[in-house]
Amino acid sequence: MNRIRSSVKALIIHDHHVLSIKKGNEDEAKYVIPGGGQDFNETLSDAVIRECLEELGVQVKVGPLLWVREFISKNHVENQKDEDRIHIVEHIFEAFLEKVPKHFHPLSPDSTQLEIEWLPIDRLSDYNYYPKEIIPLIKEMVHSKDSKLTYVGDIN
Repeated sequence: MNRIRSSVKALIIHDHHVLSIKKGNEDEAKYVIPGGGQDFNETLSDAVIRECLEELGVQVKVGPLLWVREFISKNHVENQKDEDRIHIVEHIFEAFLEKVPKHFHPLSPDSTQLEIEWLPIDRLSDYNYYPKEIIPLIKEMVHSKDSKLTYVGDIN
């Protein structure tokens, strides 16, 4: 059965750095902003709070919805079987740490989660940052401080 998965992400910025999770393995790692799937009967903002507790071990205050992104795997992954195809609608919120910790202690990290790192916004392109297309949006948001809801489409 094909379903659309609703997901949330938390864009947390401090001192011109974006809080990122390193995922994968040491040979092939990528960086993402924290987040994950929305549970049934859970609001989007509650999902952001829960995901930040699970993946980072911190309380956040949820800010405005910044962007809506889709990922439709058949448009980005070659030779994929129909039963392995996914469709995700991702809601990316600005979020704020109540207190910036010296160390993060995730309560329930994803199995592929390796580290939590503050990455410099001006150097995000130097990292295997996913999705790459979000980097200019983050830079524009930080430099203009004029956040407008944007549907960014099906990007990988």
